Amino acid sequence: MDFSLIPYLADSGLMPGFTTPRGIFCSIAWVSTLLAFGTFALSLFGGADGDADVPDGADTGVFSMRAVVGFFLGFGWGGYMSLAAGMATMAAAGIAFVVGLVMFLLVAALMRAIYGLRSDGTISPESLVGLRGSVYVTIPPAGQPGGQVQLAHPNQLLTIAAVQMGDSPLPVQSRVVVVSAMPGVVTVRPDVE
Repeated sequence: MDFSLIPYLADSGLMPGFTTPRGIFCSIAWVSTLLAFGTFALSLFGGADGDADVPDGADTGVFSMRAVVGFFLGFGWGGYMSLAAGMATMAAAGIAFVVGLVMFLLVAALMRAIYGLRSDGTISPESLVGLRGSVYVTIPPAGQPGGQVQLAHPNQLLTIAAVQMGDSPLPVQSRVVVVSAMPGVVTVRPDVE
């Protein structure tokens, strides 16, 4: 293995000694940069989502691995750049913390926004009550099974089993309104509007 690149990096200032404040910030910056690229590559190619499995309802957008890596990314590069600009070590540490905190909050807000876009596509029966549609397969009278309706739900067009309590069958293309719903079946009545 060729280690001839290490002196070049040290001479260029991109990899100062590990015992100096600048070297510590630089080490944090490079490790967090590699972790950021690694989590990005894993999520891009489906290897992992970058976050530990947490129970449903937990706030995965705030304390995710990406947000923590974002903090150390901002902390490392903020401190390194501050020291490179000639600031004192304590001032650079303060700026590094602020930059890290800003990065943490930005990544957490971005993750929260992305997780907010997720949807499992499940339609609750309650959301079907009041929808209007048309008979797709003739609905027998008196609650007998066998009929189907098509409903225009805000998320999709549904074809679902339907029953009705009337005395005569509802023919195909009849306009109906949903009066109650259970998983997999709706009760309809003729739409008189």
